[in-house]
Amino acid sequence: MSIILISILTILLLSRVLQRRFSIPLPIGIMSLTLITYTYMPELINLSAHEKFDEILLLLLPLILLPDAMNFRLRDLKKHGIAIFYLSFVAVVLSIIAGIVLNFASVHDYTFTVGMLISLFAMVLATDAVSVSSIFSQFELPHSLKVLTEGESLFNDATAMIAFLFIGLPLMGGAEITAVDVSFILVKVLAGSIVIGFIVGYIAKIILGWLHTVVDEFIVILLAGYAAFVIAELHAIHVSGILSLIVAIMTLQFYINRDLSRFSEDEEIVSDDTQRRLSSRERLITTKARIDANKQSIAFFALFANALLFVTLAELIELEKLFNYTYEIIGLFLVTTVIRALMMLKFSFISRASNRITNVNYRWWAVLTLSGIKGGLSIIMVHHLPESFIYKEMFTQVVMGVILLSIFVYAIGLIAVIGYYKEAFKKDIELENATH
Repeated sequence: MSIILISILTILLLSRVLQRRFSIPLPIGIMSLTLITYTYMPELINLSAHEKFDEILLLLLPLILLPDAMNFRLRDLKKHGIAIFYLSFVAVVLSIIAGIVLNFASVHDYTFTVGMLISLFAMVLATDAVSVSSIFSQFELPHSLKVLTEGESLFNDATAMIAFLFIGLPLMGGAEITAVDVSFILVKVLAGSIVIGFIVGYIAKIILGWLHTVVDEFIVILLAGYAAFVIAELHAIHVSGILSLIVAIMTLQFYINRDLSRFSEDEEIVSDDTQRRLSSRERLITTKARIDANKQSIAFFALFANALLFVTLAELIELEKLFNYTYEIIGLFLVTTVIRALMMLKFSFISRASNRITNVNYRWWAVLTLSGIKGGLSIIMVHHLPESFIYKEMFTQVVMGVILLSIFVYAIGLIAVIGYYKEAFKKDIELENATH
């Protein structure tokens, strides 16, 4: 395991150097170096042979989501809530429906059921927040555009996972689910996930108030995320671990930010030395310096987790089998790209007709469309497919192929669009700042 750890850290470091020196997107750097390493020195990153491989993958998911949940502010959710709801829920549901209709209308080589198609499209519609954020970090973009794309990536994961686990897989297993059942499942999952997340986040806030070091607070934040995720995923409860984690961390962040806002103008009061001299009632939950340090630490762990998942992707890919499904991979990639582009175009029209949604012009539409990079969650969902599933090999290779195409095509396209409209985005930023 030590050699695997060293190999992954080396790949991650080199990928960051390539991003900083040559503007090569982080996901492309990780994937390229991983594929090269696995082709010529497979013994360095032989993860799939580990007996706890599937459990390791699931363990990484909360780490990947934590940074975006921590950086996502409640005031942004209030301002852009309608837009994010459309992008991360309505658009995903409509995309799955469109995919099902198109497949039943055009595909005759395979006998797919509705459950199979829901599972397939849930896997290829889940986006990768880390990949998008790493690309955005290289450019100056309007804050509202970043909120829309990162908010969509964050909450889109919850929607895709709910569709996959609670509707797609049960239908594949022979369960009968009606429209009423789907409504009940959604209400139960949403309500249960939100309640669990809020309770865990509030408890974490109380515990955080008792601790006064960066390391202790880091452990509490990790515990809050994992506790919310694990409790929600318990068989007896069985709601959305992803949504519970998001709610828990955003609840914790809400109380921290509200507390910090009391002393935002006085840097001396929020220093660690001053905090030690204050009474327990006057003392802040944490300080800005400590929470910023923890955000940086969690961001590193998320990068490492994402790199580990991309290593997994390289191991899962079998080139011979991948080429056997070339038609299916390219077809599904094109279908999902067109559907996503149309959904974002519809959103653009809605935004122009509504005063409650930030206006999405053609530049923003292109960025939103190309922000649909697939990644870690898609890989994890592939591993949830039952061994008895007749199309498991096909679904695995097709999803892996779509992830690869999205990483290279979308990431390169995203950089090209942002670079081409660089000056226009600067004007968007100036206009945004002037209206605030």
